[in-house]
Amino acid sequence: MNQTTQLLLNHRTVRRYTDKPLPDGLLEELIRCGQQASTSSNLQAYSIVHVVDPDRKKRMAELCADQLQIHQSAAFLAFCADLHRDRIAFDMHEGQRFDDEYVEALLIATVDAALVMQNVAVAAESHGLGICMIGAIRNNPIEVGALLELPDHVFAVSGFCIGYPDPENPTAIKPRLPTKAVLHRDRYLDDEAMKQHMVDYDQKLGIFYESQGMHDRDPRWTRVMSGRVGRFHQRADLDVFLKRQGYDWQS
Repeated sequence: MNQTTQLLLNHRTVRRYTDKPLPDGLLEELIRCGQQASTSSNLQAYSIVHVVDPDRKKRMAELCADQLQIHQSAAFLAFCADLHRDRIAFDMHEGQRFDDEYVEALLIATVDAALVMQNVAVAAESHGLGICMIGAIRNNPIEVGALLELPDHVFAVSGFCIGYPDPENPTAIKPRLPTKAVLHRDRYLDDEAMKQHMVDYDQKLGIFYESQGMHDRDPRWTRVMSGRVGRFHQRADLDVFLKRQGYDWQS
């Protein structure tokens, strides 16, 4: 197993940090690593907003469920899907059509932002840093957009905490689904086989959750996820905000 493989397999989410700041120039190095991620047709349809001002960072934390790791992080970033820059290029050359009303536009920008973020995560962990991705940045997309002064065709995909892990609050590696449940051969796995993999995973992850004091009512992954998939409506404002930003694919 090589060093990169070992780094990836040792990933864990870190939610408690020391007050040690990042060395000068390291954040920029991490972002350059992110920029080397694959990007659809070289659109580079992403931007990263580093929230530096203490008052803005505090407000951002409040909009993201007031999570402690945001307050403690050495750097908090907002990874954004961004077709605004491409729109500027379009206007510079008086393009014939700008297809922002199609789902493809939304997907390209979102995937680009996610790929960059993952590259930054791996680069950060290679320096001994911990990271935590913050999906709660989508809880209040309209307010986040105003706080970050996002122009048309830009929206925050995920927040991102970076910092040095607090040694007094170590984080365990969370087990993932068995590879056989996600790596299909020639065709999608039948439901019965899939259910068996999920039941096996329930037992493994249940042990992990119990050790971490999480989901004490019922730690089975299938039980937890059966509730999670019914919460997407809680971010209905995201639909409203995306339409305001120009991603009106449902019209």
